[in-house]
Amino acid sequence: MYKLTKTDIIIGPPGNVYIPADPANTDYQQYLAWLAEGNTPEPYVPPPPPIPATVTRFQALAVLAAGGYLDTVRTYIATLGEDNITRLAWENAADWERSSPTLNALATMLNLTSAEVDALFVAASQVSA
Repeated sequence: MYKLTKTDIIIGPPGNVYIPADPANTDYQQYLAWLAEGNTPEPYVPPPPPIPATVTRFQALAVLAAGGYLDTVRTYIATLGEDNITRLAWENAADWERSSPTLNALATMLNLTSAEVDALFVAASQVSA
């Protein structure tokens, strides 16, 4: 089976070799013959966007509000003592790190999976003021 890439390179047998779109290349000639038989290569699928390591406080708040989580988090934070590390981080952090134990504790409180938090970070990284 052949698979398309983002560029004009095809990945094909044997062993997933990279085949340039060069008419003089024998692997490319075999690919063209395979196409002529009515076959279709697997389409190019772009990789998922990278998960940002950090987003700004504004970006995080905007995404939490858009997702309907902000009021729940604010209500939870209000129940914590003023010297609680989670409350201090919530009220004072300029940036939110994806690996933050505080952030992950809040995600657990919201019943968010790791994949859902990753998606929120990707969405937050695209928010601008």
